[in-house]
Amino acid sequence: MSKADPKSWGFPAFARDFPKDDALDALVAAYAEGDYRAVTDGAAKLVASTEDDAVKKAALLLAERVKPDPTSRVVFLLTAALLAFLTVWWVTHDGPPKDSPPAPAGPVPTVEFVK
Repeated sequence: MSKADPKSWGFPAFARDFPKDDALDALVAAYAEGDYRAVTDGAAKLVASTEDDAVKKAALLLAERVKPDPTSRVVFLLTAALLAFLTVWWVTHDGPPKDSPPAPAGPVPTVEFVK
């Protein structure tokens, strides 16, 4: 069985009710294989070239499924900002103040050689 077969293991469950169309089936197979670039490019071409509204809707749904979640973008930007802040904080607050006198040196340890 191919991955475009609705009864196969790797077929996406949300695509089981899609209309039968060769180009759409190829996009579903590309989605199942993880080729999201082909899905994005092919869905735009399919929407522009087909007259069937159900096929257009299915192609748009596939294209929407491969886009990143907007929340993940916000979380990524907040994480990057936190990392930048902590890096600047660490660099500016590392070590004792520069104008304080150095700590007194302790006694020099004695080294003994035993034969």
